[in-house]
Amino acid sequence: MSDETPLDEIQASRTARTKRDRYLTPDQLRTALREGSGYVCRKASPNHEGLYDDSRFILRGTLFGMNLNIVFTIERDHVVVVTQMSQHSQSLRGRFYERVGTTTAEAVATASD
Repeated sequence: MSDETPLDEIQASRTARTKRDRYLTPDQLRTALREGSGYVCRKASPNHEGLYDDSRFILRGTLFGMNLNIVFTIERDHVVVVTQMSQHSQSLRGRFYERVGTTTAEAVATASD
C-alpha cells in the first residue's frame, strides 16, 4: 500500500499558468492546494445524477492575501489546476453546489470514495 496521494503531484494547466501575473504562481497554487483552506465544493445537480464531473472541484478562499477561486480536477495520481480567478459576487453555495469540506485533501477523499 502506497502513502502517495494525488496532492503529491500538482500540475498547473496552461490557463492557470498564464494567470500567474494576476493571481498565483504555480508554486503558490501547489502550496494553496496542499496547505490552504476555504470553501471546497463541486457542481451538482439534484435532478440529473452524473451531469457534472465528480472529479472537478472549486477551492474558494483567501489565499496569499487574495480572494480566489481555484478550479481543479483530481486524477488517480495527481491534481490538475484548471484555472484560477477572482471570486465573483455569486455564491457557490446552494442546490447546484455540493460542499465537500474546507481543504483539498477532503476533496481528494471525496473523489476516491
